[in-house]
Amino acid sequence: MAYLTYAEYIDFGCTDFAADGFEKLAAKASGFIDSQTRDFYQLNDLETDIPYRRDKFKKAIALQIEYMYLSGASSSYEANTPQTWSIGRTSVSESSRYSNTGRNEAPSIISDDAILALSGSGLLYRGVKG
Repeated sequence: MAYLTYAEYIDFGCTDFAADGFEKLAAKASGFIDSQTRDFYQLNDLETDIPYRRDKFKKAIALQIEYMYLSGASSSYEANTPQTWSIGRTSVSESSRYSNTGRNEAPSIISDDAILALSGSGLLYRGVKG
């Protein structure tokens, strides 16, 4: 289930790209953000929710779509590129963005910007509901 339209995505000021690829990314992004929010909007109506929380959620979806579009990865498999590769006698090593030790650590498919957008919304709460 996609929670965001292409027009809403553009309204958030995200990277403009061909609308024909949007639906696939929106569906995947919605699933990733659902996993972070414990499927809150699978159980509650997004459109009738308070605007503050609804808008933060939609912005997180937009940022997740942008992250996947710009990185060229829509799965954790695609996000994990090698840091060292060789062709013949030429070898290229990239420093790790995820570890100051240089070890190859897997980046998250979840956008840090999307998580920041959800901050303060209550949607990232991990406690037990009573």
